[in-house]
Amino acid sequence: MKIILNPKYEHLRSYLTHLEEHFEREGKEIFRDRNILRTLQVGDLTLCVKKYALPSLSGRVAQRIYKSSKGKKAYFHPLELRERGFESPEPVAFVRYNKGLLRSDSYFVCLHSNYRYNMLDALTLPYDERTEVVHHFAAFAARLHEGGFLHRDFSSGNVLFDNIDGRYHFALIDTNSMYIGRPVSVEKGCENLLQLSGDDEFFTQLAREYAIARNAAPERCLEILKTH
Repeated sequence: MKIILNPKYEHLRSYLTHLEEHFEREGKEIFRDRNILRTLQVGDLTLCVKKYALPSLSGRVAQRIYKSSKGKKAYFHPLELRERGFESPEPVAFVRYNKGLLRSDSYFVCLHSNYRYNMLDALTLPYDERTEVVHHFAAFAARLHEGGFLHRDFSSGNVLFDNIDGRYHFALIDTNSMYIGRPVSVEKGCENLLQLSGDDEFFTQLAREYAIARNAAPERCLEILKTH
């Protein structure tokens, strides 16, 4: 067994050592495809736990030799985001149970976000409120890309948001495949926005405001969105 534990949550070490058992017997399942997502209540903390599906044989060999697992990246990437002033649910732990030479069960644990919406919900908001959300999200995406972060699974469901005391907050989830490095070009940034869901009006506003936030020509970003 291997555990990487956020020092802030050292008091959970005993619980997380037996995470495999807790995951199977407790909590509430909130998502399932190849991976399974559950919430677990530990004292006054609500944990969100993701159990990763077993990779293909070639994927397991690659991880063994040179690649970090998805769960490990899912732990470290939010830390880097948070250090740079971007929101992502606070990581608690990465836990792996070795079942043999090329088999293991991996879990990523973070605090459960209380944000009420994701960017899919923005499409259903009244027009004025939706326009306001897209305005602030465009500025957020621009800062994110300028900061050297490119979420490779930038789907609407992976962007949570809420209005707290009159200010919009955005938080990223499912960041294990995120690129972290040099600032993302405006062109790459505009292409990244295409992973979101929305109608023509949504993308027209988003492209214009994103380009303006990056001191670029709105027409160029609009052209990229229309040709993909």
